[in-house]
Amino acid sequence: MWVPDFVISRMIWSLSMAWRDESWLSLTPEPERLLPPARAAIRAGRRPAPETLVAQERALAERLVLRARRDAWELWLRETVALAADADDEETSTLVREVVANHDALALGLPGRERWSKR
Repeated sequence: MWVPDFVISRMIWSLSMAWRDESWLSLTPEPERLLPPARAAIRAGRRPAPETLVAQERALAERLVLRARRDAWELWLRETVALAADADDEETSTLVREVVANHDALALGLPGRERWSKR
């Protein structure tokens, strides 16, 4: 199944913005690709999750990447980790923790204040 790369779409869109805060967008595509199905599976309590729920989670991730700021994205990541912490599905929980940990490790390489954002 083809999954669009929302980061590339946002980067193209943001070229026309006077003020840009998109350094966080280039960290890694895994959260936008892997976390929506994981969130849907956790919410549904089963794998595979219903496709309608996966589509809703993908739409949310897309909105965050295309139109939100980094704070909203970070909040979504933290909410995803919290969902995974309470999930019975250890495989999905592990996936979520690893994807977010990788994202956070890469964020340390961002310049200036970006690397010291609240966790």
